[in-house]
Amino acid sequence: MDYIKLKHLYPEAELSSFPFLEKETFRIPYKNKWIHIPTASLSDKEWQLLSLLKQEVEPSKTPLTQSRWHAYLEGKRDTPPDKVESIRMTQFLLEKMDNQFDYSIWIDSIRQLLDPVLDVFFISSDTCLVIQDTSAPTFKTAEMQGLLQTLEDDFSIRTHAYIGHYWSTEGDLKDILREEQVIFQQEVKHLHNQVGSLPEIALRYFTKEALSQSQLMSALKLQIESSEDWRELIYSLWESQGNVSVAAKNLFIHRNTLQYRMDRFYEQTGLSLKNMNELLVCYLLIL
Repeated sequence: MDYIKLKHLYPEAELSSFPFLEKETFRIPYKNKWIHIPTASLSDKEWQLLSLLKQEVEPSKTPLTQSRWHAYLEGKRDTPPDKVESIRMTQFLLEKMDNQFDYSIWIDSIRQLLDPVLDVFFISSDTCLVIQDTSAPTFKTAEMQGLLQTLEDDFSIRTHAYIGHYWSTEGDLKDILREEQVIFQQEVKHLHNQVGSLPEIALRYFTKEALSQSQLMSALKLQIESSEDWRELIYSLWESQGNVSVAAKNLFIHRNTLQYRMDRFYEQTGLSLKNMNELLVCYLLIL
């Protein structure tokens, strides 16, 4: 397949490093990237022909799905398939899969571990989505980490997860879920302990562009990166919400030692990690 020729047929097509964009597109893998063609420009017949082409380009054991939720997310349905008030979409990214990986067993395992679920399906060879309504249990980060460990032990793979927010099935649900997909693919490499959710990644995701364009913040970032200890210090204090005793315990050091490091940090940067506003600024710089 030649992207230039495809671009000639579909001028709106674009090449991206990411499999998901915020707009509705038909995706085709191409040289470690993705070709995106807006679905609005495709007839049903063109969709079917491109689907055949995609199967030739990406032959795999990925199970073909007849999921109605998958059809909804792909823009082939106008309304959510289940009559529920709100849903949550949890995303799983699988790494280091070998030829022995069994998709059907994985899906069965996810159904059992996350029961009850509305649907479980793969949208690519390494990305699985789980759709649930409010009858599903609420997973905290630590609980999801334990679940991922179980899956990794059973399947000998590494897994990352994004626990979605509950959203109303009325209104702009499809656009919201698509944005969650974009957020996950861009932030997955920054997730702590392989699990993320909107509250945990929002600061980085929604501020990274502004921070990258600021010379002032870039200069502060260089100051912080001058010592390898500063990043760990800032992260531990942020996680403990400024509680010095808790942070010291997490760092396995004495409280007085932590106080000394905080004083040294202030002397070198002019920022006090005892002040939550200044701690927040520092935390943004290490994300």
